Amino acid sequence: MLIRRLPPVDVEALEAVRYYKAIDPKLAHDWLTSLIAGLRRISLFPHGWKPISPKLRQCSLKVFPYVVIYAVAGNEIIIVALANTHRKPGYWKDRLA
Repeated sequence: MLIRRLPPVDVEALEAVRYYKAIDPKLAHDWLTSLIAGLRRISLFPHGWKPISPKLRQCSLKVFPYVVIYAVAGNEIIIVALANTHRKPGYWKDRLA
């Protein structure tokens, strides 16, 4: 399946990488590895993760406090947010318009 990201997702990914890199470069690498593995799991099993609304699902990243919020539309997976679970819940909902 094709994976597409909304523009704010790239910003969230870069913020996470910068944050973890400031702590330890290996941690930033591990976060990216976890993200890639999560996206791979989503692409293999797009309907296999927890629904959070009729059109949205979330997949938790292993080890890190992040969830990938996404929608499945035909043969496409649309990544809506890389949400840090310690942030305000639902901060990304305005992106759905």
